[in-house]
Amino acid sequence: MFVTTKLWIQDAGYESTKEAFERSLERLGLDYLDLYLIHQPFGDVHGSWRAMEELYDEGKIRAIGVSNFYPDRLMDLVAHNDVVPAVNQIETHPFYQRVEDAEFLDEYDIQHQSWGPFAEGQNDIFEHDVLTSIGDKYGKTAAQVTLR
Repeated sequence: MFVTTKLWIQDAGYESTKEAFERSLERLGLDYLDLYLIHQPFGDVHGSWRAMEELYDEGKIRAIGVSNFYPDRLMDLVAHNDVVPAVNQIETHPFYQRVEDAEFLDEYDIQHQSWGPFAEGQNDIFEHDVLTSIGDKYGKTAAQVTLR
């Protein structure tokens, strides 16, 4: 099992991050997290990141990352901290591919993790002609094509 959880906006800041992290561990009944993400780039992101770096260095978190960060905010973290985010979880799907974001993430060796890969069921994604034709070619469903 791989456990990921997020730091919510109201918990931004150095001390608040450490407290929120401990609450998460307690609620989950764990002694470490596999991945801890800053949910959005609001509030004291740098204070939160410093706390997460310390927790990472202490072995309480296996990887730290962010969610919903555009390249300009992500670059700010990369340039001013010791640990580069391992992940940026952003909305992407076949109808919203964010190519420039993906190129930035590749450049800094940050994993792109999609939230909403099925476009919330919009545009008949599971029946989309292009996706189903690719799926037919490889014996896969439109959903499998989308996730790949």
